[in-house]
Amino acid sequence: MSSSTSLSALIRKIDDITVSTVDSTVALARSINEAISGVQKASAEVVLDPSVRSTVQQHIKRTLSDNHYCSGAGFASHIESTANTKEYWLLEWWYKKDNGLSQAHLDLDQATQQRLDFRTFEWFKHSPPAGKAYIHGPYVDYICNISYTLTSAVPVYYNDQFLGVAAVDLLVSQIEAELLSCAHPDYVILTNLENRIIFSSWPRFSRG
Repeated sequence: MSSSTSLSALIRKIDDITVSTVDSTVALARSINEAISGVQKASAEVVLDPSVRSTVQQHIKRTLSDNHYCSGAGFASHIESTANTKEYWLLEWWYKKDNGLSQAHLDLDQATQQRLDFRTFEWFKHSPPAGKAYIHGPYVDYICNISYTLTSAVPVYYNDQFLGVAAVDLLVSQIEAELLSCAHPDYVILTNLENRIIFSSWPRFSRG
C-alpha cells in the first residue's frame, strides 16, 4: 500500500470518529431538549422532574449503545438559586463497562457537586451555537475515568435559557487503538488546535 493510500485511510478513520462523535452529541442534546420541552414547567427545575430524568437516562444509554467509539455520555446542568429554589447541580452520567453500562452516582451528594463545580470545566464553559459541538482535550478526566479523554459538548436550552450541556467522552486510548489498526505512514502525529497531541505513531512524541 502506498504512503498516500495509507494516509487517506487514516484520515477517513479520523473523520469517522470525529463526525460520529459530534453527530451523537448533537442528537443527544436534541433528544434532551425534546424531553424537557414536553413537560409543562415554568422554570429550569424541569430537569429535576422524575419523568424527564428517566427519559434523559434512556437517551444517554442509547447514545452509548449506538456509538462504538464513545466511552461515556451524559447531561450536566446547573440551576441558579432564586427566591423559590436552591442552587442545584445535576450530573446525569453513564459509562461503558465490560459487562454493559453503569451509572456514575456523582449527583447524590450536593456538597460533592459544589466542590466539583463543573461550571469551571472547559467543556461546560464553552457554549457553541445550538446544534454545534465543542470538543475539549486531551485532558485527564479525574472525575470519571482517570484517563486521557476528549469530551464533545453541545448546549441545551429551555425557553432560550441555558440549562447545561449534553456531553460524550472518547478515551484517547480507544482513538489510538482505532488509528493503529489502520495502515499508516511511519510517523503520524494528530494534534488539537492548541497543538496538544492526541495520537502519535512516533515514539519521540507522546500524547498530552
